[in-house]
Amino acid sequence: MTFLDEVAAALVRAGRSLEVDPALSTIDVSSASAEQVLAVVRPVARAVTFYVVHPVLVPAVTVAGVSELVVRATADLVDASLELDLATGAVAVRFGVVLGELVLDEDGLAALLDAALDTVETAAEQYTGAIDDVLAGADPRTASTAVRRAPVEALAAELDG
Repeated sequence: MTFLDEVAAALVRAGRSLEVDPALSTIDVSSASAEQVLAVVRPVARAVTFYVVHPVLVPAVTVAGVSELVVRATADLVDASLELDLATGAVAVRFGVVLGELVLDEDGLAALLDAALDTVETAAEQYTGAIDDVLAGADPRTASTAVRRAPVEALAAELDG
């Protein structure tokens, strides 16, 4: 069994539906919470990098603002990171898992990859609105601050309610 096959089987075991592209060594793991989720599998390194791609490309006029948001978001995120492909204008949230020589049983690999997917999907969910706001002309610092404060404000509202 190839590493790509192991990853695909683990994702299915974790309850994910997917489409495998052996030629590109990728797996489409799109879900209800994130439309475009792609796993790039690197067999030699025994690594999987998950990407949640924002559905709107960044036009040239907003590259500076989105770039600032990406830097601020990546500084705020503990695990995942945002990236902007300057050549295509694609914004994505990314999270990588490098196994190297570590060999996990099927359940362990499924749990690890499912947790990694949850991480990247959560970060994408947190920042989608901020990306959209900056694309619409909002200040990147303000958008980033709003994302950082959202959990505190939600907790405060819950405690007040």
